[in-house]
Amino acid sequence: MPDRQRTTRIVRVRTGCWTCRRRKKKCDETRPICGGCLRNDLGCSWPASVPERSNSIAQDLNDVNDVKRVGERRSSLGVADLDGMQMPTSPASRHSSTSSGGQSVIADKGLDDAMQDMQEEIVDRRTSVGSIDNSLATIPFGTLVPRTMSMLPGYDADSYQLLSHYLSTTADCMANGSTPLNPFLVQIVPLAFSSDLLLQLVITQSAAHRAFRRRDESDAIAHSHYTKAIQLFRLGVTDFIEGKEHNPLMLLVGALLMCFTETAKGDMTGTIFDHLSAANSLLVKLLEQSDTAVPRELKNFVIEYYTYTATVSMVSIDARLSGQLFLNFDLEQRARELLTTQYVGNLCGCWLELLLLIPCIFDLGRQWMMDDAQAIPPTADDIAMFASIQAQILRWSPYPTVIPEVYLAGSIFQQAMLIYLYTSLGGYQYAPDGIYKGLVENAVTEAMGYLDELSPQARINSGLCWPIAVVGSCLSAPTQKETLRTRLIDMSCHFGLGNMHRTLQLLEAMWLLPPSEAGPWNICRTMQQNQIWISFA
Repeated sequence: MPDRQRTTRIVRVRTGCWTCRRRKKKCDETRPICGGCLRNDLGCSWPASVPERSNSIAQDLNDVNDVKRVGERRSSLGVADLDGMQMPTSPASRHSSTSSGGQSVIADKGLDDAMQDMQEEIVDRRTSVGSIDNSLATIPFGTLVPRTMSMLPGYDADSYQLLSHYLSTTADCMANGSTPLNPFLVQIVPLAFSSDLLLQLVITQSAAHRAFRRRDESDAIAHSHYTKAIQLFRLGVTDFIEGKEHNPLMLLVGALLMCFTETAKGDMTGTIFDHLSAANSLLVKLLEQSDTAVPRELKNFVIEYYTYTATVSMVSIDARLSGQLFLNFDLEQRARELLTTQYVGNLCGCWLELLLLIPCIFDLGRQWMMDDAQAIPPTADDIAMFASIQAQILRWSPYPTVIPEVYLAGSIFQQAMLIYLYTSLGGYQYAPDGIYKGLVENAVTEAMGYLDELSPQARINSGLCWPIAVVGSCLSAPTQKETLRTRLIDMSCHFGLGNMHRTLQLLEAMWLLPPSEAGPWNICRTMQQNQIWISFA
């Protein structure tokens, strides 16, 4: 037989027993046991007082008073009485209580009565949908979200805004778009919600990014979060050293997040190098753990994260004074394992193989930086190493499967690597007609041509500060300088990343120097003279 819906609304009373109210059944109000409870063999309980029914304003006031007295009654009511109360609950708890209540009713009475009750409740809900929709339209939405959300206790409204800014803007600017998935979202955010330190660092990075976009270096909120992040990070390091924390994952990711916080704010004091030193030892300990303890995807991202930051930062180190290599042999081997899978990442794009050659070039050129006055001819081993690195760079090509923007960026990196290599054996000696002068100029022209094909607002630009700095350090033509200047200004305005602005400041300082002090191996010297200690991560 087809089901016919009830055309009239079921009338409920407010003066019945608690059991009938809970069952949404009309009560005949027979005391001490009403007819419905007697017929269904249910416990019958009554409220302490029965208010009179009225449609007047006085009835509304009585209803309010009833709600206020609920707290006073709870201590004297039994379990059955509490179950019968219509207390306000969350949707999840209402669903749970409805399910459990329905099971108990079915157990206490016949199946037919239970089905009838459920059908009546369905009809009640259908007829009340319109009134619910109308009432929602009059609710001010500002009161729906509490000021302090239970999932993030201790964080104020500014923190929620910063978290929203990270999810919508900062994470998108940090990743270069080489892959569909953004690891700053899918890897970092889940970790952040499991660690107070990482959550604070995410908020701090967002605050630094937002402050720079506003060009407000005195942003009190950004400074406050940065101070708190430093304190939490130091506390985490102390706990790790003292053995209170044995898993280095959170602390390692924290150190790398600190690096990119400096990238967002445009650090000029070299703080990022301290974070890199801390991340180095932590990464070694992390890689000792199994893939069960740390998922392989997360390990790969952390390896890429560190390798990218460490290699592009080496150009900022004075090779004459320091032989420090942020990438040791073990970490380099771990990174090379990714190459076997044709790894493409949101930091290294498809040019991870080129990045791994930076330490080799740095080590090759370091011995030529030790003495400015004396030119030492290269040995046979030096020439062999130079030729080997050059061959690796020249035969490299971007993966054919990457998108055009990533392909162009890889070609720009390739030309920048050649410039870095060609100027390594020249030291600080400038020869106008040197053997590699033509090669350097050709690489500069090629790189500038690729940059012209790439929009300065393409996401891939977030990882191009290193090749832009290398190429820019060799520019001599005013038109080329103006082209690169305009590009960096456009990038800085679009992405709002401080390292782009600092890169332009550094190049402006280098463009004032004579040609003998040009080239990527003079970047560190220009930093020292102008107190601009930056990384190009």
